[in-house]
Amino acid sequence: MGHEREVAPAALRRVLQDVVHSLEEEAVSTLASWLDVPVPASLWGSDQFDWVNEQLQQLPAPKVFDLLEQALRSNGMGRWSSYDERVNKILKEADIGLAMIDGSFVEDDEGAVELDVQDATVRPLTLLAGKYAAARNHWSKALAAQKAGDDRQAVALAVNTLEGVVKIASGQKDINSGLRRLFPEGERTPLCQAINQLHNYGSAMPWVRHGGGQKNVELTRIEALGVVRAAAVWIVMLINLDKEGRF
Repeated sequence: MGHEREVAPAALRRVLQDVVHSLEEEAVSTLASWLDVPVPASLWGSDQFDWVNEQLQQLPAPKVFDLLEQALRSNGMGRWSSYDERVNKILKEADIGLAMIDGSFVEDDEGAVELDVQDATVRPLTLLAGKYAAARNHWSKALAAQKAGDDRQAVALAVNTLEGVVKIASGQKDINSGLRRLFPEGERTPLCQAINQLHNYGSAMPWVRHGGGQKNVELTRIEALGVVRAAAVWIVMLINLDKEGRF
């Protein structure tokens, strides 16, 4: 992240303030630890909250982003989609090229904003629950890999999640038979093929789901992002169809 973190909107500081205050009696000691400063002596009652607020207001903008990520991760709050939604609304209104996914900031991109698909990769996280909960961990890891710049791992985990969703929805042991069970009508054969071919892409690209073979084809970041987003679209469609009783 670079210039995207140079401005921290007041609303974002309030989110951080809410997160720290939610620690209640541990707020002061925890914040002092995060900031690597001594725990102030003789703070009682509202003085503790005043000290916390003062420290957070003095933070330089980049530190606000860093500390909010740390706070959400260390307290398991990264799983709370309400924080993602609240923060993403603030970032969008402030025209900051970042998005929050599972409590972590990731770079947005101009094309995604223009096409209004910047949240495409986030949407499966709220749907991968219930019988699909087992696939949620793979999708979260795919997003984490993408954030870390490991595009091959991100693609592998994304298409594996897609495969898992098909198998769960269909009750079949492989994606081919699963798709045929879900979409038996011949008119939907192209749809089956599109989903299956995206999964096959993960196997065809060297060093993604399998070894490199004789070729070492470059996987560009833009291409990997497109594949992850495409997998997200199919995952959302399949789960929503299942929820509507279409399968």
